[in-house]
Amino acid sequence: MEQEQLVEAAFLIPIREDRDVGNGRLHPYTRWQRLTRDLYHMFEGWSRAPGLVEGVYKDPDTGQPVSDKSRRYVVALPHRELDRLRRYLREVGAVFKQKVIYLAVAGQVEFVEARYEEISDTEAGDL
Repeated sequence: MEQEQLVEAAFLIPIREDRDVGNGRLHPYTRWQRLTRDLYHMFEGWSRAPGLVEGVYKDPDTGQPVSDKSRRYVVALPHRELDRLRRYLREVGAVFKQKVIYLAVAGQVEFVEARYEEISDTEAGDL
């Protein structure tokens, strides 16, 4: 049986809420737990790089530099599943109280904008 071609998708989730849309606090363990459970159920696996990724970016709203530390997750998925991952990351961005999520697919970078209207208050508290 021939295996379907997969692409590697990596994304970063900052360890703290964005100060503009959240309060800058560390995410509760339950959010991380839900993320990894969802990734497994949706894509049948995930990996997380050891340690944290440090970076600085220019805030699109304020124009000011923002430094953060993030967890880097990787999933291997069929190309046809990329839109499903993007939709999920829009939800994750809102739950983790971010403006955007950094996503790299086979070396091509994009910023997935969080969609706060796509989640309920209950989901935001649960994840």
